[in-house]
Amino acid sequence: MKRLAHGIAASLLLACSFLAHAEWPERPIKIIVPFPPGNSSDVSMRILGEKLAIRLGQPVLIENRVGAGGTLGTAAAAKAAPDGYTLAMGSTGPLSIGQWLRPDSMPYNPTKDFVAIGAVAWAPQVLAVRKELPVANFKEFLDYGRKNGNTLNYGSSGNGTTPHLVIAQLVSEAKLHAEHIPFQGGSQALTSLVGGQIDFMSDNVPVVRSAIEAGLIKPLAVSSAKRIPSLPNIPTIAEQGVPGFDYQGWIILVGPGKLPPGIAARLNAEVDKIMKMPDVRKRMSDLGLEPMDMQRSDLAGFLDSESKKWKEVVRVSGAAETTR
Repeated sequence: MKRLAHGIAASLLLACSFLAHAEWPERPIKIIVPFPPGNSSDVSMRILGEKLAIRLGQPVLIENRVGAGGTLGTAAAAKAAPDGYTLAMGSTGPLSIGQWLRPDSMPYNPTKDFVAIGAVAWAPQVLAVRKELPVANFKEFLDYGRKNGNTLNYGSSGNGTTPHLVIAQLVSEAKLHAEHIPFQGGSQALTSLVGGQIDFMSDNVPVVRSAIEAGLIKPLAVSSAKRIPSLPNIPTIAEQGVPGFDYQGWIILVGPGKLPPGIAARLNAEVDKIMKMPDVRKRMSDLGLEPMDMQRSDLAGFLDSESKKWKEVVRVSGAAETTR
């Protein structure tokens, strides 16, 4: 009888949660994007917000809060009222990497301060080399980088960024001789690659695609486990000599940790429907992103595994020492 009573009580509480928020949303919703306007992650949230606004019957506004590698805007989302009117874009840096780069100064707990709402997209990277580097493919690149006397240098969008850590992991696993040169953004690193000042770099598709199409740099591999549908002729690192290599960014929708279950469930259902729409999937692919297609029930385990994975990558890279 006690078990039955507890079960009934739990069901009533859940039902009350749904009823209490049955009228949600009654006003505009804000999604905080912790990165600048115009990049692929920002545009992905604008696509999602567009569709959410139609389905929820309320405007969905995008607010860019930039700074501290994405942790500034993410911290603001963590402190927001858990009423369903402030959500945020969650991504690899702020939710998996930042805690290991700045363990003593993180303004939020990625696990406790957020609830994962829905999966949006993967953000794979392309490894490219300067046009004059005497290699024609990834195998030749590995041979060249392993040869005694050959020390390559690579650029990234900054210490501890995902592009930096992806290459740091590759350098470690492939046993290359390479030196890191950090820049203030991916576009600056690309300019130096085109100009021949650095040997190679890895970054998201939108950063390097135009230079690839113009023949200004040579793409050798992609960092994801599978080839990118929008660039199908570029093989993966894993299929070219570094088995199991799979390091890429991702984008999800999150809310403050105490977001009511009824609102979280409604949002998850809408995000899932939106991410199955053919036009949304095409627009994401055009951005160099790939729809994530992950159930909400799997997101918690995914975030836990990503946290452990990137902790080791940060350790290997030594990036934590340079960002404190």
